[in-house]
Parts: sequence; C-alpha cells; structure tokens
Amino acid sequence: MARRRNAAKRADRTPKDIIAPTPEQQLRANYAMQDIVDIEPGKVAVSIGKAYRREPYFEELARREATGISDDTLRALRFYRNAWEAGQRSPVRSVLNRDDVGGGGDGPLLAALFATGDVSFAEVGIGATVHTLRAVALDDKSYAQVAMDRWGSREQRWILNGAHKVKIVPRSGKHAGVIRDEFLQAVACMTERVIPYIRTG
Repeated sequence: MARRRNAAKRADRTPKDIIAPTPEQQLRANYAMQDIVDIEPGKVAVSIGKAYRREPYFEELARREATGISDDTLRALRFYRNAWEAGQRSPVRSVLNRDDVGGGGDGPLLAALFATGDVSFAEVGIGATVHTLRAVALDDKSYAQVAMDRWGSREQRWILNGAHKVKIVPRSGKHAGVIRDEFLQAVACMTERVIPYIRTG
C-alpha cells in the first residue's frame, strides 16, 4: 500500500503537459524525467522546465563488460554530450526570451557560444573519425546503425518456433566492428584532451 501511495504522489507531482516517450521508444532506450537547466557563464544554473530525457547510448555501453570505456572516458563523453546539449538549448531560449536584451554581454546566447566552444575544443585533433564519434555520442546510434548508414544493410532471416523472423543488419558482419574501433579511437583522443580540462575547470 505504501508503494502505491508513493507512486500516486509522484504521479501527482509530474506535470500533466509533458509528453512521455512512446512504448516503442522505451523499448529502444531508457528515459528519465529530468530538469531542463540553463547555465549562464558566471551565474547559477536555472531550471526552466522538465522533460523526459533519453539516456545517452554510451551510458549503456559503459555498463557492458569489455567495451573499452573507462571511468575517465565516460567523464569525457558526459562533458562532450552536456556541452553539445547546452549549445542546442540555449539559442532557442535566447530567441524566445524577448526580455533578455541589451548590452549586458551575458545571457543564454553567450552560454551557447561557451558550450559550442567546449564541443569544438573536445573535437580538436580527432580527424575523420569525428563523424563516428558524433553519431554514437551525440545521436545515440549503435555501431550497427552507423555501419548501415555508411555501407548499407541486408535482411537476416531465420525461423523461430515455426515463425519466420526478419532483422535488418549491416551488410557485412565486420562493419560494426570497424565503427567500434573508430569510435574508441576518437574517444581516446578526446579523453586525453578533455580530462585535464575537466579536472582543472
């Protein structure tokens, strides 16, 4: 009974106008209700609402064994993802907030510029594999999805309990492995550059 009452209380506190992920989306990824936070340089973070946020794909990878993602790598990926998301959010809020005008020199637009600078800083020296890094770390694509985008796909058919099954897979079984190697190579380069910056602020 206590669990039901607590669940009911949490439901009452959940804003009714927030659209939840569809059942299909929830099967593909984990979602959690989180604050939407706007951070302006030199100021306290301000919550401007709530929304369901998809868990980054690399968080799922980090929970698996032998994925090549260390604690420092995960910290670097989170820094990279957070900076990218801040750069995506702040320009929209800056345009919508008509009260934020004048020559003060700060505000959401400046925050977006700082965030965009952090993303560019993290990507320095990565080279051509930066596209693989962005696809996995920012677009939440699996190695197989990136491989199919690049080299195409094929149908894999089999029979299970008398029923015919079809799955779309990369054209070659080696392609996903190539993408994995590119991603880990790019992440290693980014981690080496970003971790000292994170530690020193």
